[in-house]
Amino acid sequence: MRRGQPRDRSREPRRPQNVSEKKGSGTSRTARRESGIAYSRSLRFWLDPANVAVRLQQAGPVLRTRTGPAVAFQMNDPALLRKVGSSEDVFQFWGTDPCLEDVAGRGITGAEGRAHRERRAVMRPALAAPRLKGLGTSVWSRTRHLVDGIPSDRPVDVRYEMGRLAAGLVVETVLNSTLSPETLSGLARSRSAVSAGMIWKYTLSPWPWLPAPRQRAFRRATALLDRASREVYDNHRPDPDGGDVVSLLKRASGDDRRAVEHDLYALLLAGIETTTGTLAWACYELGRHPEHQDALRTEADAAFGAAPSSEGVRAELLPRAAGFITEVTRVHGIPFLVRRTRDATCLGGQSLPARAVVTLPLGALRRDPARYARPDDFDPLRWSPDAQPPLSPGPVLAYGLGPRYCPGAAAADIMGPVALAGLVHARTFRMARPGRKVRVSLELTPTPKGLSMVVAPRTPRTEGAVPPQGPGPAADSGAGPGPGPQTGPGVGSCPVSGSGSASAPAPASDSDER
Repeated sequence: MRRGQPRDRSREPRRPQNVSEKKGSGTSRTARRESGIAYSRSLRFWLDPANVAVRLQQAGPVLRTRTGPAVAFQMNDPALLRKVGSSEDVFQFWGTDPCLEDVAGRGITGAEGRAHRERRAVMRPALAAPRLKGLGTSVWSRTRHLVDGIPSDRPVDVRYEMGRLAAGLVVETVLNSTLSPETLSGLARSRSAVSAGMIWKYTLSPWPWLPAPRQRAFRRATALLDRASREVYDNHRPDPDGGDVVSLLKRASGDDRRAVEHDLYALLLAGIETTTGTLAWACYELGRHPEHQDALRTEADAAFGAAPSSEGVRAELLPRAAGFITEVTRVHGIPFLVRRTRDATCLGGQSLPARAVVTLPLGALRRDPARYARPDDFDPLRWSPDAQPPLSPGPVLAYGLGPRYCPGAAAADIMGPVALAGLVHARTFRMARPGRKVRVSLELTPTPKGLSMVVAPRTPRTEGAVPPQGPGPAADSGAGPGPGPQTGPGVGSCPVSGSGSASAPAPASDSDER
């Protein structure tokens, strides 16, 4: 074609439509622009729910996918998804991969088979429901104390502040210990470096000669986590009967300090990672939905008043907060879990080679329109006890599945709603720059990067004023067993095993089940 000659576009091949732009996808580019979330290029396919959900409906039971040089096999059939997640003898859990031995390979996360089962059994009595009766009060008290440290006179980085809060809650209420303010702040700042670094190490493991990005920051962050583990060990306050988590670990290891520190390292890594994501996304939705924020505050006031009794803080008194946390998990939880085949195998008519990456697309299942009415809407009232038909949070798979099901699920079910109630009871959350997009980048747990909010002291309610009510219960259909939404006490937030965090391109990881 000569320069200056008009192009005949009628003869050019049409640009392929993005799956989320196709007719019937239910989500247009305009809708995605209005969502207020900008996904990084490497995560766009996995985290953009329109892309994932539409492609899921168009694919067979097993879909071969490619991101750059990485190939993965996506399990679209719920039965196959559960089979892969539950068969650790055939499909290797990501945390036991040799490439992560120096990070996730420590303690319970890196153990396999009998060693893993025995380590879980050691902690089980301390994390059983009968022993957690006082956990709600402890979480409430520590949340109020830690929230006092959040500045109220200027916008704050919510991801950092919730990271500091998450670290404090996990250490003080689950591990019966303390960390210095400097260590808490350091863990909050370095969480992203650890999370992204682990993803890169796992993703690039087939090409070990390639340098992973930000290696120096990753090494500094893991060294800080190691120091925090030692600090937790040194500052541990055992329960009088010696039945707390750290006491049980010490006793089972024969007081082998290094072995206990390895387990503490794994618990800190998992708990801080997932709880930070849960609370940060909860704050994001509080800012977007002030009517829900008012309703949550009213619930907390009615349940606990100004000063709850030592036995008065119980998660079952907070059904709206629990529903809010579950909806945060459904909408913002990890996009998928990851396994590797140990040997060549066959699934859904597809042959999978040895060491193949297998992904379990929880994000797409959580937005299945056959199960959830208006699946792209954030509607915590769909989890209301009065919703018709009622929904069970079980299919959300908040705590993973199979041998890696989170041992701290009962603690997480208490921590998430109570911490949320403590936040709204003390503060009012407003977007510092309404309309500005937050970014989501390549990390174990998707978190809102650049989320700036004003966290002001709560505004006293006018006498007799009635708080605004949210939309009515969603008429969700298809409620029943089967895989669905995603993570734990929040966006995948098991404070012990990290149930609910893994995001990456094809080879990723699921810190959502430690």
